[in-house]
Amino acid sequence: MVGLFRAACGAVAVVVLAWAPMVHADQDDLAKESRAFIENLTEMAIAQLTDPALPMTEQEARFREITRKYFAFKSIARWVLGGRSWNRAEETQRERYLGLFEDLMVATYAHRFQGYSGEQLKVANTKIISDDQAMVETELLRAGADVPLRIDWRVRMTDDSFRIIDIMVAGLSMAQTQRAEFSSFLRANDNDLEALMHNLETRLEKARADRAAGTQEAATKS
Repeated sequence: MVGLFRAACGAVAVVVLAWAPMVHADQDDLAKESRAFIENLTEMAIAQLTDPALPMTEQEARFREITRKYFAFKSIARWVLGGRSWNRAEETQRERYLGLFEDLMVATYAHRFQGYSGEQLKVANTKIISDDQAMVETELLRAGADVPLRIDWRVRMTDDSFRIIDIMVAGLSMAQTQRAEFSSFLRANDNDLEALMHNLETRLEKARADRAAGTQEAATKS
């Protein structure tokens, strides 16, 4: 599972940067525009996010900006937590949770963009889900791999611009997997949201420590 998520992060590294909003008139346009959304971002993100000389702080800042701008971040975070827990939480808890969710994503995945080694993301098909949603089916072509890795991007048109709302890696939804993980933790801890956030804080500290250790090791070898 971890390996699949790491592969997904490699794919994210070639899919998420600047995008010009488009207005679609029908489902054919929606399919074309969502496909173009993925294809255009691929080319641009390779240049912007995969430079191994990019300082850690700048890399994280760029990733954070991308996450906020091109992913339906708050919707994903709320859905992952679950409606019951979200509705029960106080406003201060919601703000803290959203902050931890974002910080953990940045600390965990930003540095993995530097692992890009020429992988190519090829759009295989686009399926319309609804009037404002499409699934862009892609294949990640990796050197030495016998078969490409299937990665599907669920995108939604909001205010005449696209947002990614989920990523499926080899058929497994990252959002659903994380939702199941959070739900399991809450059930085991009497639905204590504070306990979940403490767990996220612990994971965040570890992710940051691992990142610092990795940066120091790379500097020693260079």
